[in-house]
Amino acid sequence: MNLWQRLEERGREELKLGQSWHLYAVDLDKSGYGWAEVKFARKDSQGIFSTTDSTFGNIKYFDLR
Repeated sequence: MNLWQRLEERGREELKLGQSWHLYAVDLDKSGYGWAEVKFARKDSQGIFSTTDSTFGNIKYFDLR
């Protein structure tokens, strides 16, 4: 499992999201504190990320590297 997949899994757990949510953006903390801002969205019926059905949050990721 690569870092993106681990971040997606951790983000779903921390933000209490189901499998229908997909990670589409990550901003890793450069200060060394091990936080990442993650952005999730659901896909519409055509497989395109929906801008109206999205969420974001911060998760710890230092142990996922």
